[in-house]
Amino acid sequence: MIIFALMTSTALSRTTPSLAASKHVQATNLVPGHVIPALAHAIPLHATAANNVLQLSIGLKLHNKDALTQLIEQQNNPHSPQYQHFLTPQEFAARFGPTPEMVTEVENFLKSQRLTVESVTPNRLFINAAGNVGQVNLAFNTVIYDYNYKNNTVYAPVNEPAVPANVSPFIQNIGGLDDIPIEPHHHINKNARPLVGPGGGYNPNELRTAYGVSGLINAGYNGTGQTVAIFELDGYTPSDVNTYLNNYNLGAPKYSNVLVDGATNTPGAGAIEVVLDMEVVSALAPNANQKIYIAPNSTQGVNDAYNKIVTDNIAKVTSTSWGLCEAASGNAELGALNNIFTQGAAQGQATFAATGDSGAYDCSGNSNSLAVDSPAGDPYVVGVGGTHLTINTGGVYSSEAAWGNSSNGSGGGGGVSSYFTKPSYQTGTNLTNAHRMVPDVSADADPATGYSIYCTTSAANCGGWLSVGGTSAAAPLWAGIATDINQSLAAQGKPVLGNAHVPLYNVYNGAQPYSPFHDVTTGNNLYYQASANYDLATGIGSPNATVLAQALAGGTSGTPTPQPTTTPTPVPTATPTPTRTPTITPTPTAVPTATPVTPTPGNNLLINGNFEQGSTGWTESSKAGYEIVDGTLPHTGRLGAFLCGHNNCADAIYQTVTIPNNSSSLVLSYWLRIITSQHDSRRCYDNFSASLRTKSGTVIKVLSTKCNINADGWVQYNFDVTSTLANYRGQQVTLFFVGTTDQYLPTSFFVDDVIFGNPDGA
Repeated sequence: MIIFALMTSTALSRTTPSLAASKHVQATNLVPGHVIPALAHAIPLHATAANNVLQLSIGLKLHNKDALTQLIEQQNNPHSPQYQHFLTPQEFAARFGPTPEMVTEVENFLKSQRLTVESVTPNRLFINAAGNVGQVNLAFNTVIYDYNYKNNTVYAPVNEPAVPANVSPFIQNIGGLDDIPIEPHHHINKNARPLVGPGGGYNPNELRTAYGVSGLINAGYNGTGQTVAIFELDGYTPSDVNTYLNNYNLGAPKYSNVLVDGATNTPGAGAIEVVLDMEVVSALAPNANQKIYIAPNSTQGVNDAYNKIVTDNIAKVTSTSWGLCEAASGNAELGALNNIFTQGAAQGQATFAATGDSGAYDCSGNSNSLAVDSPAGDPYVVGVGGTHLTINTGGVYSSEAAWGNSSNGSGGGGGVSSYFTKPSYQTGTNLTNAHRMVPDVSADADPATGYSIYCTTSAANCGGWLSVGGTSAAAPLWAGIATDINQSLAAQGKPVLGNAHVPLYNVYNGAQPYSPFHDVTTGNNLYYQASANYDLATGIGSPNATVLAQALAGGTSGTPTPQPTTTPTPVPTATPTPTRTPTITPTPTAVPTATPVTPTPGNNLLINGNFEQGSTGWTESSKAGYEIVDGTLPHTGRLGAFLCGHNNCADAIYQTVTIPNNSSSLVLSYWLRIITSQHDSRRCYDNFSASLRTKSGTVIKVLSTKCNINADGWVQYNFDVTSTLANYRGQQVTLFFVGTTDQYLPTSFFVDDVIFGNPDGA
C-alpha cells in the first residue's frame, strides 16, 4: 500500500522551486487537478532534468455528458425502454466520445509545441504523446520537479499546467506529468499455518463453501461462456498458475494476455499480485476465460490498459487490485479514469477494485490522513473492502469481522471520497454522507487467514505455496462470483449485473427471505467501526452468493435507483460538428423466433461457430480497432459477430479450416441480420459478403453479397459448397465475412450460428 513520508512545512519553505523558469504566452487557461496533494509536505530536490523524456496521456472530455448520465439511469431502470440495452464501443464513441474535431484541435496544439503525437485511442478519450521535460514545461507553462517521496525520487508538477483557450474546454487531464507508481494491495503471510492450502490460506473449496458459491458451481454456473478481464502492471510465470489449477483440479488453463503500450509478460516484484488475481478468479469461476491486460506502471500505461478493457468490451467483469490514494492520483487523473469507467457502465461492464490495505488511511497508513483508494472510490467501480473470515470444518461459514490490525497499520480500505459526490444508488440505512462512500462490498482479506496461492518468482519474494491476504484477494473473489452470477442470470433469461452497483444496492435495500450478504458487525478498519447494515469498514457485507443470485433473478423490492451523478465535467464552449450515431439496436422483441441450425457433434469444421467463446478460433479485423464479437445482438446465446454500425467501416471476421479428405458433402450455413439507417431502399451503399478463400487470400468463391437494402430480421443462408471445394480436400480454406460502410448513414451486420461442414457428420 501507499505510505507517504510527511515532511514539515519548514523544510518545504526552504526549497520551494521557482515558477519563473517557465513562460508561455499562449498557455493561458489552467487545467486544474495536476498538483499532487500527497506531495505537499514532501522535500523538493531539484528541477527534473530537461532532457528526460515524458510519456504523456492527454485525456479528453466526454461530450453529451448529461445525456450519457440519463442513458445510464435508463439502462438501470426496469420501467425504461432502454433497460439493459447496453452500448457497444462503437456506439459510445459516436454518441459520447470526444469528437474528431476536438481531437484535431488538441493534436494541432501538441504538434505546435514540438511534442510527438503517438496514437489516439479508438474511443478518442486519450491522445498519447511524448516530449522531453523542457518541451513539456514550455508547452504547458509548468515546472516539473523532483521530490523525495517514500525515500524514492519521483517527479511532479509544481504548478497547475495551462493550455491555450481554444483547447482548454476539451482537455480533462495531462497525464504523465508525475510518475508516482501505482501499487498492488496484497500481503504475504510468512507465518501461515499449513492447515488448509499446502502453504496455508483458504483453498477453493473452503472459499466456495464459506461464501455460498458451491450452489452456483454445482448447478453448472462456473463461469462457462464468460470472460473476466484482469488489470495488471507486472507479468507472471504461467507455470505457477498451471500448478495451482492442477493442484485444485480446476481444469485446463483458460487465460491469455493482452499486452498494452509495449509491455511484456516479464515477471517482476509484482508477479505475486498477478498470480493471486488469476488464481483466485480461477477458484471461484474455474471455467471463465481470463484476459490478462498487462501494461507499464505509468499514467499512460494505466489509462491505456483500463481504456482497452472498455473498448475491447470482451469482458463484462473486470478485477483490479492496483491502486493509489486519491490525494496521490490528483483530481485530473481521477476525472480521466472516471470517463473510462463511465463508458464501461454504459456498456454493462462491472469493475471490482481493491480498496487498499492501510485501513481508513489509504495515503499514509497512519492516523494523520483519512483517505480512500482510486479506482475503488470511483462511482462506477465496485470498491471491495476487507474482512477477517472464520470458518468451521469443511469451510462452513462461522463469523466475520472487519479487518484492522493496529500493530502494523493494515486493514481494509474504506471511507469517504474527497473528489466524487454521493452517487444516487447509495441510498438506504447508514448511507448518509454527501460524498461517495467505500467500500461497497467486502470479503476475506486478513493475511492472518489468507488465500492459498502458488508463486515462484524470486523477485516477488515467492517460494512456492504461500498464504496471501489483502483486498487484492477480495476483489478477484468478488469478480469470480459476479461472473458465475452473470452466467446464472443469462441462462434464466434474467437481467445481468451490468455495472453491478444498482442491482447490488437494490438487493441491500429490498426485503429478502434469506440474506444475500453476510452483515459484518464487529471489528474496524483502524478508524471506522463495523456495524449493522452499511458501514465504512465493510460496506453492505460479504457475499452469500447463491442466495444473492436468487435474489437478483427473482427481482428486488424497492424502487430501482438511478446511476451515479459524479463530479461534473465542464461542457466545451466550442460547438463540435455533429457525428452520425451508429445504427440503434432494436429491442429483443423484434428478433424473430425462427429455430436456428444446431450443429451436431463432428459435422462443424469451425471452432466456436456460435461465438459463445468470444473470438476463440476466429480472427478479427477492424479498421477502426473495434472488437467484432460482442453481445450487442446475438441470434442465440450471449455473443455474436457485429460488423460495422459506424461510418467508413471496414470490418472482417474469418476462420481457416482444413477440408477433410473424405468429405462427400460440404454445406455452409449462417444467420445474418442487417439493420440500417439508410432510407434509400433502392441502392446499395453499405455491403456485406461471405466468401471462401485460399489460405493465401485468393478468392475461391463469393457465396453471397448483401447490402443495406436487404435490411430485415434474422435470415438463415445455406450454401452447398461440395463442388466448389472438390479440389481443396486436405487443404486449408478460409471462411470470410466482410462488412463495409460509406461515410454517410451506417449499417450494422450481425452474424451468428455459423456451421461449415458435412451435414451427415462424416
